[in-house]
Amino acid sequence: MGEVAMTPRVYGPQTGAVVLKHMEVVEVTIHNPNDMPHPLHLHGHAFQIIEYGLAESPFPIPAEFLNTKTRRYSGYPAKRDTMSIPKYQYIKLRFRADNPGVWFMHCHLDIHFIMGMAMVFVEAPDVLQRTMTVPPQMLDLCKRQGVRTWGNAAGNDGYNFGGLPDPPRIVARPPRATGHI
Repeated sequence: MGEVAMTPRVYGPQTGAVVLKHMEVVEVTIHNPNDMPHPLHLHGHAFQIIEYGLAESPFPIPAEFLNTKTRRYSGYPAKRDTMSIPKYQYIKLRFRADNPGVWFMHCHLDIHFIMGMAMVFVEAPDVLQRTMTVPPQMLDLCKRQGVRTWGNAAGNDGYNFGGLPDPPRIVARPPRATGHI
């Protein structure tokens, strides 16, 4: 994408991409405002868990969680690529953008994944443009399928997203009947 590679918009309206500069230190805070733990996974990196504590929640928080203390780490915080965010808590994680590529962060619970508990980091696309070579076999595969190998998320120039497929829709299921027949 040339000069616009560092612009999140060029990756398409469906991605919500966050573009990171090479070697940038990134901190992300994720709140879990409900009574189910969320196993959060980040591809391409091992992050440091630098803080956790009681989350802000739009829901009533049970009394047994209200005394949760905030914990902050210094020195050598734990490093993981997956962390379960406990009920009614938050975690703050940190990683260095030292692995150019497109990396996905998501909840490992399938229903949460499809509900949007996921995000995309486009890391150092300017570095990728200078250093990455796509193998000819991959280009041939795309060509045989009619998939463009240049341009934005729709295979077009700049911010023209014509031809981009519609985003997936979540269809609500009808409520289950209760009681006995």
